[in-house]
Amino acid sequence: MKLIPSFLLVVMFLFLNGCKPESAALPDNLAKAYGVDNFAKVNSIEFVFNVQKGDQQLARHWKWYPKEKKVMLISPEGTESYHQSPIMTKEEMEMDKKFINDSYWLLFPLYVKWDRKNILTLVEKDALSPIGKQKTTLLTVKFKNGDGYTPGDAYDLYLSEKNEIIEWAYRKGGGKDAKAMTWEGNKDFKGVKIATKHQNASGDFKLWFDGIVVE
Repeated sequence: MKLIPSFLLVVMFLFLNGCKPESAALPDNLAKAYGVDNFAKVNSIEFVFNVQKGDQQLARHWKWYPKEKKVMLISPEGTESYHQSPIMTKEEMEMDKKFINDSYWLLFPLYVKWDRKNILTLVEKDALSPIGKQKTTLLTVKFKNGDGYTPGDAYDLYLSEKNEIIEWAYRKGGGKDAKAMTWEGNKDFKGVKIATKHQNASGDFKLWFDGIVVE
């Protein structure tokens, strides 16, 4: 029996599995660049999610206790809270959908690591970012069908050499129609890096965070 050199076995394995070594490492490197290892020390994170589209503006004020899986929605009318669990009431699920949306904007690089079992990734070198036309590494993250509130959605992350997001584009259901946004205003909160500002190419859609407190 003729033995196959070990390096050929590695190449064959990668080919058969449709995976490149960097595609497996890059999501972890992205999460590390934004302080995922420091998040274990976080007891609570408070933030205000703001969106402005034309003359319309929306704000939601959250406080999250990740270790307890407790979420609070704070408003002038009062505070509502719930615990994230497999069994929630209809009202709690509606609140959770909003929180998941807002917290994914806040901590998307960390969620890429937390959700590794539920996502597929693809890497492309020397990709031009859609807004700034910068040469980047493109990491595409697609959620598997049947997982989460928005199964099949895809995100194209345009990364710098430091594995930081420069821009990203959202594709509903993994379709071709992409909505590109900037990823800027990075600030450090006890070792967790958060991009606090986002906008589209025309500037008529803006999304930002304020009131961020990490304890």
